[in-house]
Formats: sequence, C-alpha cells, structure tokens
Amino acid sequence: MHLITEKIEPLKKRIKMLEKKGELPKIELLLNELKEIIIQENMERKLCGMTSICVQCGIEGKSCCGSNIEFKYSDELLLINLLYGVEIPEEPKFSDMCLFLTDSGCLLFARDAFCINFICDKIKDKLSPEKLKKLRELEGLHLKLQFQLEQRLKRFSDVYYL
Repeated sequence: MHLITEKIEPLKKRIKMLEKKGELPKIELLLNELKEIIIQENMERKLCGMTSICVQCGIEGKSCCGSNIEFKYSDELLLINLLYGVEIPEEPKFSDMCLFLTDSGCLLFARDAFCINFICDKIKDKLSPEKLKKLRELEGLHLKLQFQLEQRLKRFSDVYYL
C-alpha cells in the first residue's frame, strides 16, 4: 500500500465529521465555483492539445509526473478531491511515476500548484500566446479558489481536531 493511501481513511472520517457538524454547506458555494473553473480549464487544455500531449508522454514513460509528486499534496487538497468523489488508488499505474497518473492523465480533479503551473517545452511550442494567456488566467482563478477552500478546510480542522 502506498503511503498516501494511509491518509485516505482518516480524511474520509474527517468528511463525515464535517457533515455531522454541518460544515459542508458552508463550503458548497466555493466547491461549486472551483468545480466550474476546473471544468473550463480542463476543456481549454483539451482544445489546445495539451491533454493529449501529457497523456502520450505518460504512456511513453516520459511524463513530468515523476515519482513522489503525490507527496506535494496537502491533506486539504486530498480532502477536496475526496469531496469531488475522486477515488485514490493504492498503487501507481506506472512505476516511477506519480500515484495519480493514469492512462488518461491525472486522476485528480483539484491539483497542486506545481502540477497546474508546469508546462513543458513540448506544450509551450504548440500553444499560441493567446491560448497560453487564456489557460494561465483560468489556472490563476483555479488556484485562488482552491487556496480559499484549503484555508477554510484548515480552519475546520483547527476547530475540530486540535
């Protein structure tokens, strides 16, 4: 079993505690706003060809999603993904790659800033400045909302778990 998966059961219990304490409705609007931005961002990635480039690199074992990237993920960011219904695998699909990398790209819905911001030269060469600008604007909104949500979740954990 992967070290990250050891965090998952306690995080699922944390979700149940947040539900029990009535805290989840307090973040529902933020979760929905973040979801809409991520959907737009992912659509933009697909339209500009970025997603297919990333998937192909992953299949070829050349992905920037190297081993241990998953350890950049905070409990709150993993919690956000669980709230969106993401299933975390017990083992990586590809050896020496990030736990979250699959045949179709990253399985996470909300990702770490490093993963969002990294654009390799292969992708940079393919994107027009206009497409890159649009993508960066969406990524900025994504990171802003995600940070706000992570901070709210940290406050909830301070109240209930310290």
